[in-house]
Amino acid sequence: MDSQINLLKKRIAYDEKIFGNYETYLQVLSNLLDDSKHIALSLRFPYQDYTSLELPKKYNNWQLRCCEEIYRGIGTVGMKSYAENGLSWTRDSSYISYELRGEIEPMVGYIIVEDESEGDTNV
Repeated sequence: MDSQINLLKKRIAYDEKIFGNYETYLQVLSNLLDDSKHIALSLRFPYQDYTSLELPKKYNNWQLRCCEEIYRGIGTVGMKSYAENGLSWTRDSSYISYELRGEIEPMVGYIIVEDESEGDTNV
């Protein structure tokens, strides 16, 4: 995670006016990485408890882009429609764009049913 934080520092620069102090900045980056990891795992394993799983390395760049999109996109990510003078807009309820979500390959499986009469497992 330290290498991911270092890479994220290159994308989201420290600004004292925004973060107040460097410790808060590091905590925000850590929270963004944690949130993006959980978003990716929930998309990758939609029907499985993913709390003990790690994000595959092939998604490291995705995670950084997700962090950046969450951080920079507040107010614009997931915008479905917008009106100018009537001041009306509609947002999607997600944190990240459909395009970014679409890059995660969901893992699918099958249902295992136990046969109560014999104690066997059937697929």
